Amino acid sequence: MVWAIHSMDRSVTVNQSVRKAITLLRATAEHQDGASVSALARTAGLPRATALRLIRTMEDEQLLLRVPDADRVVLGPELVRLARDVDPGALLLGLARGRLADLCTEVRETVTLSVVAADGGLDVVYQADGPQLLVVRSWTRQRFPLHASSSGKVLLAGYDDARLAAFLSRPRAALTPATLTSAGALRRELARVREQGFAASVDELEEGLASVSVGVHGDAGALVGVVNAHGLSLRFDAAARAGAVERMRVLVADLEAAL
Repeated sequence: MVWAIHSMDRSVTVNQSVRKAITLLRATAEHQDGASVSALARTAGLPRATALRLIRTMEDEQLLLRVPDADRVVLGPELVRLARDVDPGALLLGLARGRLADLCTEVRETVTLSVVAADGGLDVVYQADGPQLLVVRSWTRQRFPLHASSSGKVLLAGYDDARLAAFLSRPRAALTPATLTSAGALRRELARVREQGFAASVDELEEGLASVSVGVHGDAGALVGVVNAHGLSLRFDAAARAGAVERMRVLVADLEAAL
């Protein structure tokens, strides 16, 4: 899968100096204890003079750091700061927005993206409404009960034993006759979510509402967000939900590869 930034003119000539600098940064990352200019130049396939000029510039910007009393450089603190300031949710939304709109067109139902918030909950950050006349209200910037929603079940399925036990020790509202409220029923449901790799909710959050969700995991395996498709349960039936899940799996695989 090739990811394109459609808002940029790809016909513009790529800046070779920037590309060489990135190559040097990657070469430095391969030498965790640092490396000399000559070693980095060889690894990056650059003339030593070119490598030295770029390295000195990146030292000035603290992208690289010279080891005291040694002819070696390591990755600098500015890279750490930039990485720390990355918002995984914003990054995921930027990567996913166009693909989610395409998914909405394909499944002909409402599609949302939730991201894991700092407090461990789920925030809906994007919604694309399906083309049907009867659609579900907007969930953007809202939260919903975890035990009754497919997105919430994806989150709960990733809890460790202690965190899940703490969640199950608290009372849960029966929003409809189909809502799972007992600890035993929820444990069985979450085991099924882990086994099949997606979650479903039919008439559990609201009567007449059906949804399916697939989690998006980051580089370390932690849940970053959840892709969800939902619609009226009479229309978004079992066959339609199964088709949506297959499309969502492809989308999520692409997002995880990009992340």
